[in-house]
Amino acid sequence: MIDQRGSMSEPGVILVVDDTLTNLEVLFESLNNANLRILVAEDGESAISIANYARPDLILLDILMPEMDGFETCRQLKANHTTAEIPVIFMSALTETIDKVKGFSLGAVDYITKPFQQEEVLARVQTHLRLQQLARQLRERMAQEQAARAEAEAQRNRANNILESITDSFFALDQNWHFTYVNSQAELTLQRKREDLIGKNIWDEFPEAVGAEFYQQYHRVRTEQVAVKFEAFYAPLNAWMAVHAYPAKDGISVYFQDISDRHRKQQELDRLYQRSQLFADVTLKVRQSLNVDEVMQTAVAEVQELLQTDRVLIYRLWADGTGSGVAEAVLPGWTPVLGRKFPEEVFPLTHRERYRQGRIAKISDVKNQQEKVAGCLIEFVQQFQVRAKLVVPILIKSELWGLLIAHHCRSPRTWTEFETELLQQLADQVGIALNQAQLLEQETRNSQELARSNADLQQFAYIASHDLQEPLRMITSYLQLLERRYKDQLDESANDFISYAVDGAARMKTLINDLLAYSRVQTRGKPFELVDCNESVEQAIANLKLAIEDNRATLTCDPLPEVRADRTQMIQLFQNLISNALKFHCAEAPMIRISAEPRSEEWLFRVQDNGIGIEAQYAERIFVIFQRLHNRTEYPGTGIGLAVCKKIIERHGGTIWVESQTGKGSTFCFTIASHP
Repeated sequence: MIDQRGSMSEPGVILVVDDTLTNLEVLFESLNNANLRILVAEDGESAISIANYARPDLILLDILMPEMDGFETCRQLKANHTTAEIPVIFMSALTETIDKVKGFSLGAVDYITKPFQQEEVLARVQTHLRLQQLARQLRERMAQEQAARAEAEAQRNRANNILESITDSFFALDQNWHFTYVNSQAELTLQRKREDLIGKNIWDEFPEAVGAEFYQQYHRVRTEQVAVKFEAFYAPLNAWMAVHAYPAKDGISVYFQDISDRHRKQQELDRLYQRSQLFADVTLKVRQSLNVDEVMQTAVAEVQELLQTDRVLIYRLWADGTGSGVAEAVLPGWTPVLGRKFPEEVFPLTHRERYRQGRIAKISDVKNQQEKVAGCLIEFVQQFQVRAKLVVPILIKSELWGLLIAHHCRSPRTWTEFETELLQQLADQVGIALNQAQLLEQETRNSQELARSNADLQQFAYIASHDLQEPLRMITSYLQLLERRYKDQLDESANDFISYAVDGAARMKTLINDLLAYSRVQTRGKPFELVDCNESVEQAIANLKLAIEDNRATLTCDPLPEVRADRTQMIQLFQNLISNALKFHCAEAPMIRISAEPRSEEWLFRVQDNGIGIEAQYAERIFVIFQRLHNRTEYPGTGIGLAVCKKIIERHGGTIWVESQTGKGSTFCFTIASHP
């Protein structure tokens, strides 16, 4: 757990939910090294069961899991009052904004995209553990306060007027508002002797109360003959009073207590809660920003509003020793820093090293504390009218990236420990968000470059294959003409050479056709429509009728669903998979079974055979274009068919894989989304 200063006092309990062993091992090692207790679940149902039993402090939850995904798991956790308050951080390879929004709408406090950085995960976990502890402390304090109030109320209800007059401050007033009795506790509370009050008019002795809450409530007791209970502030004593006033035979009786301490504590709790909420809101806004500039501008604007200070600045430290303001929120009337570049002397290397180690600079009055201001900074603070400043480092992966700076210009300002800790925590969040935004920008650039490269490659493959068709037809025609015209005039070797050339040309034609089919998956694909997969399989079988008969193959097909797909490509997909099963068969006749089953929001298809099988180490390689596991003399083919299948499935938003053992056949599995 985490104490009020944010440091570890005892290990926090983290439940890690992921169906991938590698992720579990990495997270276990990272969190375990950080003095955290780790619980592990590999699926949603186990996670819910463990969370109900163990009540962890935080849950790291994967989204893409079989049976029950992370979204449903989170929904059930939040629906259960036992686990509803446990913070949930999603971890997923899903990077779309809609997925993040869905995660937050289900009650998650954070969202980490895969692949993740261990330091980032640890930083987020520790931050949310701090928030959870603050919330828990707040709830406990409020519960204690409510319990104390309830107990006090119960005691007062049980007590009689005599007991209350002894234990509380008490005074009695007659019909003319004169004091008739004042107990010793009231003397202490009012800071007046009873002999100075007895027989005197209350409004003469306490004129500041005239027209205030006390005056109105006491008159209500007199006129309406009802008991009243209220809390009010009395300025001359600088005290909050809890007052019970009752109608009496000769006037009114007043019991009261000084509740200033309790009221101050309640105000502090309220402020703590509000600031905690503000921190959570600011953190969420910063972390939801999707690019570097947006992260920085959101951060300075939110911090400036939160601290109610004159200027908040993100100062970028460059590799050449210089620095400049890169984001700023400044109130009108104060000189902007943004866009100005400052020499190395403003933040020399010695200062940079201190900031890299986590140093915080805090000055409440620059004019009267110049000994705390480095000589190189005096001109800087004078130029920008700085009266007080608070500076915390922004670190990205333990490297000093820049500084988050708060300037108070209108007057000196004493920075509280809460403000200092808050700014430090926000700087940590800014560092994480900046790193996240940089990674996102790099990933976007990489994705754009990859898409461009793939498009260029597909266009090249199509053009190259198309341009090869005509010369290949010419070669084949002349070889066949040569074979017919001079067959009887050539020796056996020459005839063999011509036969080899004709066969090579035929193989080249097959290769070109396959390559064209591969390139056309994206470029020549048709719009999706509702496709009956049973009809697709029937057409594929009809196209392979001769091959099926030649191999004496047996095909069985379970009832298949309708899906939204490219009709032509679905036929090609089944045809390629059936052809693959026919090609790689054992001595016995091929037996092929096609089936499908619903799974969450998709269909899982299987094409199973009794062929030669595939070694596990080659399970990914077989879907790469031109990759062959066997010699052409053993099993004919171009090595493109399964690559085409993979490309078709990817176009339809699914995945394809193989489950196989050598000599025991193969099962090709692929998924396609269920249609609405």
